[in-house]
Amino acid sequence: MATAMPVKPSHSQPQSLRHKGITKIELLLTVLMIALLIVFLQISDGAFSRTASRRAECLANLGSIGKAIQSYLTDNGHRWPHVAKLASVKTDAAPWPTMPEVLAKHTGGNPNIFRCPADRRTLTTDTPLRNQFSVNTTYYQTEGTSYEWWFGEAYAGKKVGEESLGKSGGFGMGRADQPLLSDFEPFHTGDDLGAINTLNADLKPRTSRARSSGAR
Repeated sequence: MATAMPVKPSHSQPQSLRHKGITKIELLLTVLMIALLIVFLQISDGAFSRTASRRAECLANLGSIGKAIQSYLTDNGHRWPHVAKLASVKTDAAPWPTMPEVLAKHTGGNPNIFRCPADRRTLTTDTPLRNQFSVNTTYYQTEGTSYEWWFGEAYAGKKVGEESLGKSGGFGMGRADQPLLSDFEPFHTGDDLGAINTLNADLKPRTSRARSSGAR
């Protein structure tokens, strides 16, 4: 008598189908994850490109301001100008003009060189500027410039090379290490604190990483 062939469990075929179904789902999930990763990388690359472009434009602006300052120095006996730090805050006994006002005739009629494309500002509740501007604005809109003038008293009216910081060597490297202008804040994101662009007393623009304490 012939031996009967063993009968496979009735659930064998459905299990195989279920296995194929799981494989297809896994494949779809993998494709989806790859697509999302590509989109994320494209967005990140675009953001990086925008950051680099804004930083480069900002540095170009500072370079143009440096040329305007050099022109001012040539026309004024190589003496540094009297410049107010903020248009909205007058701290000097005789109010000084702002940097765009001082350099107006030396900028080729282009006020946009004082505007950093990454400029942003959030006004505090106690500032009178809130009466004129929205909370989220820019320094260019509120002050006429995205860049802050440093060491007003130390440079004002002094001849190049005779200012006190020039005699003391500044921060260690002479004029190359003395910031005349910088972004009001670390506008240029891309690291944990952002970056600051400066125009130093040698009239060359630079980028440096913002400091963790007291960074503006």
